[in-house]
Amino acid sequence: MEGSNDRHLRPDEVEMILRHASELNSRRWRRGSYDTTSSVSPDVLVQVAAAAGIPEQDVRRAMWDMASEKTAEPRSFARKFYGPARLRVVREVERPAENTRDYLEGLLRLQQGLKLRRKTEVGSLWDPGDELGVVRRTLDFSGERTLLKARLVELRVEGFGEGRCGANLTADLSNQRGEYLSLAGILGATLAALFILAGMQSPLFFLGVLPVLAAPALGFRFAYSRASLELRRALDDLLDAAEESQPREEPQDRGDRPPGQIQGLKPIPRFAPDKSKRAKP
Repeated sequence: MEGSNDRHLRPDEVEMILRHASELNSRRWRRGSYDTTSSVSPDVLVQVAAAAGIPEQDVRRAMWDMASEKTAEPRSFARKFYGPARLRVVREVERPAENTRDYLEGLLRLQQGLKLRRKTEVGSLWDPGDELGVVRRTLDFSGERTLLKARLVELRVEGFGEGRCGANLTADLSNQRGEYLSLAGILGATLAALFILAGMQSPLFFLGVLPVLAAPALGFRFAYSRASLELRRALDDLLDAAEESQPREEPQDRGDRPPGQIQGLKPIPRFAPDKSKRAKP
């Protein structure tokens, strides 16, 4: 073991060792030896990660993603059967954070028809608005305003320096998932009651009770998966538009002329007919 200190570790070995060390540390926390007063600042965490060969931008992005996941939805029957209600898309954009934030907010307002509810330094919160937004969502047959189906849309943009930033769009579909779950329950119970009444006349109808209970649930589950796929595609399209958009071009250089001075123009020569070419009478 004397020469083990001089041995350098590969990145995959560093990741494996750190993961195992964190598991051992978490076991000690579960045994009750964790001191709640101890904490580590982000700067210290960045320094420790840099010593392990992890870039600062990856650490910042991981902390940012973890902060976004703190508001994740709890485990429930609706999530287990229908899927998650919070859809999140993260993208790294080669543009300054301020320009990207303004551009995405403009798309959410003009293209998707959302209303701004709250705005902070790094993000903003959007929703369909009042009852008029619900009507527009119902009458949106073109599918161009997919985000109107979401209960809330959160935009977060964090700069990484050197004209780069990370954009995070999170959409909450808990309202639509709840609607589908309620409709599936009502429709399934109604059909099952009809089959039970019919089974009193002929016991053969009792065999259809379970299928009619499961059919609406499976149908609305498929509909919710389609809605989630369309909404995720809409979020990706917004971030694609932010990546493809080009910054405004700077005005061309006008030479050494001082600003505000109008350059003189040469006078336009007046047209004079040539009398020598006129036909003689």
